[in-house]
Amino acid sequence: MESPLRDLRTNTEMIILKELVQSPASRLKDIAGRVGITVQGVSQYMAAMKRRGLVREQAGRIRPTRKGMQMLQEHFARLKADVDSTLRKIMVIDTCVAIAGEKVKKGQRVGLVMEDGTLMAYPGRGSSSTGVAQEDASESDDVLVGQLEGIVSMELGRLFVIVAPSEFEGGSKRADLVRVRQRLEDFSPGLIVAGDAVGAALLMKVSGELVSIHAPVESAMSAVSKGVDVLYCGTEDSVRLMADAVANLKKETGYEIKWKSVQA
Repeated sequence: MESPLRDLRTNTEMIILKELVQSPASRLKDIAGRVGITVQGVSQYMAAMKRRGLVREQAGRIRPTRKGMQMLQEHFARLKADVDSTLRKIMVIDTCVAIAGEKVKKGQRVGLVMEDGTLMAYPGRGSSSTGVAQEDASESDDVLVGQLEGIVSMELGRLFVIVAPSEFEGGSKRADLVRVRQRLEDFSPGLIVAGDAVGAALLMKVSGELVSIHAPVESAMSAVSKGVDVLYCGTEDSVRLMADAVANLKKETGYEIKWKSVQA
């Protein structure tokens, strides 16, 4: 869906509706001045809005209809959501928490690097992203870093997807455990994620580890975005959600995750 910020015609109509609500006695000239278009332009917009049932004439004045009021509320709700989403994406972050790779002194400039999905701070190290330690910290301590400059350089992790038989096809009981175990060993992921109960059962059988299903897509995407290789296992429905998340990341940011899928 196109961002409401880009729909100039609808935005103008909604601003005119807002003026009619806030100042019912306003003349066309007053509205034109506040909206920033000509009186003729306001008149043309109102004629079109009247044909669509958004406004009507009452006692010699143009008033918003119930349909117009509902459209006004929905439009500004979408506009607010779009603006909030944009602000979250462009928010300036001036501090962060990292793990001290070596002993750090307060006020010391540190280089920030991503290692196995963990943000590390090293004193005096050259890096595409640097900051100033806000406190003393020993090696392996968490340390608050401020006055951030630059962007942390990192590569996206890889994603390996194993498509498990559905519960109606026998689930993990029908999977080739030897093949799946070999895939797991060959890929050697930094994180294994189960997309559903069938995926969890299959991964537990081949890895011997208890696997959580909490927020699987979000967990996998978060790890991959930090450079961690992830093996994701689930039935076709869960795999479809994962594929959609990968596609959305590319659409929204341009980043493309390298991934492949195989049948269990």
